[in-house]
Amino acid sequence: MIPESIMGRVAHSAGIQDRWLVTLDVLSVYLLQRLNETGMLSHMCFKGGISLRKVFARIPSRFSRDVDFVDASYQQLSDNGLSVEQYYYKLLDAFDGQTIHDIQWKVKPLTEQELASDSLRVDLHFFIYDDRPADGWEKRADNVLSFECSFRRPILLPTQRRALREESWFKNLEFFPSPVPVLQAEEAISEKVRAAFQRNNPRDIFDLHQYGQVPFDEELVRMMSVLKCWQDRGLYDGPKNFDPLEFLDKLKVENYAWERLKSQVSQHAWVDPEVLVKSLRQRLSFISALTETERELCDDRGRRKSAVHDGIWNICKARHHKD
Repeated sequence: MIPESIMGRVAHSAGIQDRWLVTLDVLSVYLLQRLNETGMLSHMCFKGGISLRKVFARIPSRFSRDVDFVDASYQQLSDNGLSVEQYYYKLLDAFDGQTIHDIQWKVKPLTEQELASDSLRVDLHFFIYDDRPADGWEKRADNVLSFECSFRRPILLPTQRRALREESWFKNLEFFPSPVPVLQAEEAISEKVRAAFQRNNPRDIFDLHQYGQVPFDEELVRMMSVLKCWQDRGLYDGPKNFDPLEFLDKLKVENYAWERLKSQVSQHAWVDPEVLVKSLRQRLSFISALTETERELCDDRGRRKSAVHDGIWNICKARHHKD
């Protein structure tokens, strides 16, 4: 584990209110390296807020409590791939009771009901420096890095392995961080569009603003946003699977609890919500230019038009391959 004095300097320079998030950010690199060493990253794709921070963002500014993945095992092993239970046992083998680079790991046990879910969420407890597991360790919340793997399928475009953005404290690591499998930028953005359309969480808006600073294929993002919302409506109960005009109209400052987000963002990178929302509405204005076929899929609440879905998906794959 990097020296405690270095950790203190990293936390001080991060410029966020909740410094514990910096510790989680550092531990996420150790987690990714262990997943890579044990072969688990051959079955998963790194996604979510930490992947944005660690791989995509030009100015990595938002910290996160969770390390998110999506299952990709069905592409490599069989039509079914690995089950939630199999992932859980792989995590137990890789982390539970293990001491790796002076970090002791304990995995909080899951119930049969939790293993029957369509996603896997596991609390990985870490013990660093002079901290050691004691009776009741599983009830603690101050040393938890949450691992979550979604089984939303399919991944629309081929994944890619990319290096983590190098940070000053990497020179104090016991290893050089390995590249990790991530979604294509366009697919990662479309995942965020789906999340931002279906719920009112300010971190989705902030993340989309950060993604907006990197180059991407706008047409691919629009098509895949339609596909993602057709595949999974979440808790959204509106008349369409996706409505870009409703989505853009929703981007208003008053619709989001910004204070909850502010503690996760570096002070030097905080963007005034009025400025952020205005900029994002302009950046995503392309998303309203739906084709007739895409509108047809947006209106297919019963998810009966799988052939239309597959036709758009084939266009996405061909466009990506051409690029």
